[in-house]
Amino acid sequence: MGDPNSATLQKELRSSNGLEAWETFLGIYSPILYQTAVAYSDDEDEAADCYLYICEQLSRNGFRRILKFKPEGSASFTTWLRVVGRNLCYDWHRAHSGRRRPFKLLQFLSELERQVYDCRFERGLSEEETLIQLRPAFPDLGPPQLHEVERRVEDSLGSRQRWILSTRQIHFFNLNAALATDSGPDGAAQIADRRSNQEALFAAQEQHEQLRKSVASLSKEDRLMLQLRFEEDLSLETIAGLTGLGDAQRVHRRIRAALEKLRAKME
Repeated sequence: MGDPNSATLQKELRSSNGLEAWETFLGIYSPILYQTAVAYSDDEDEAADCYLYICEQLSRNGFRRILKFKPEGSASFTTWLRVVGRNLCYDWHRAHSGRRRPFKLLQFLSELERQVYDCRFERGLSEEETLIQLRPAFPDLGPPQLHEVERRVEDSLGSRQRWILSTRQIHFFNLNAALATDSGPDGAAQIADRRSNQEALFAAQEQHEQLRKSVASLSKEDRLMLQLRFEEDLSLETIAGLTGLGDAQRVHRRIRAALEKLRAKME
């Protein structure tokens, strides 16, 4: 179900008080949009520019993007907005730094398979976010069909492509170190040592895939906590400020609980 106030917000945005409604929207949802920009940026200046781009695009053409949301749909407005924000971040970074060169094998995939590859493998969207992203173009797509398409895409990737994708998401190695019972200063060196032979490489790839799926199964709040801490390498105090949790101790407890969930899923 959509957020209870989303329909009212859309009505106000369509009215003569649209600018006032836009200010209300920013007051409520700016933290979510900024968190999204931070999660997809390398530094604070880049995140600020990306955040401004998101706001500019959401306000264009009479708030056209926001008015596309369907309150009667299955996704909440907040979840939907995170997906839209991620897409706009992706557009901003592509415009500023260019899109990664796709693998040659992608030219042999169907349009749906390419879209699933882009959402799940390149951008790391969760299953729910991928369905929200793709259903406008593929209305019959559901979890069973998505699982089957994802399996076909995985089967089409060779070991080299899998490894390249894993290095694009290097924060998973940091998560591995955090999940290890003896994690510490030697964690990164231990990971590097495991790359020394082909057998160990395949084992690391399997572990990475298991971890990717386990992370995707967490709640969006837990995923954000882990992303801010292990991908963006933000301090607990900074995360507390961005997420509104108040203090570093609460953030620490939330991250610790999320790691415990990951450990349980990977056992």
